[in-house]
Amino acid sequence: MRIKILWLGKTKDPSIRSLAADYLERIRRFVPCELLEVRDPAKAKNLRPSDRIEAEASEFLHHVAGAPLIVALDERGKELASEEFARWLEAEQNRGTKEIAFIIGGADGLGAAIAARAGLVLSLGKMTWTHEMCRVLLLEQTYRALSILKKTPYHR
Repeated sequence: MRIKILWLGKTKDPSIRSLAADYLERIRRFVPCELLEVRDPAKAKNLRPSDRIEAEASEFLHHVAGAPLIVALDERGKELASEEFARWLEAEQNRGTKEIAFIIGGADGLGAAIAARAGLVLSLGKMTWTHEMCRVLLLEQTYRALSILKKTPYHR
């Protein structure tokens, strides 16, 4: 199984960029994983929030056209404990899922087209996080879930 993680725009904070790179390398010990910083269409155009959301959705979907499973991160999504997330990943792997694409949208949320394609809408909890912190949280939880499945000592 391959994992692809997409988010809008570049990670500007060097400490967060470094932490994300560290978790990416850890994940790659278990599965192929790719990060993709998707171009922010709002930077090039002056768009209304609703048009911006749809432009972002279109940009994301362009990059995940072949992905069999999309997981959309959204504050209204399903909350999973780390063990539950690990079991969900394991179930997808056992189901034969070849690639999972996680999408972290922009500040205004994700477009309807992404929600329609998502096999899972996932929440990182009820607290509000910056988008850059969400990147690290998703990477860390992905690594933790894979560590649980491989029974490595990280989870403890």
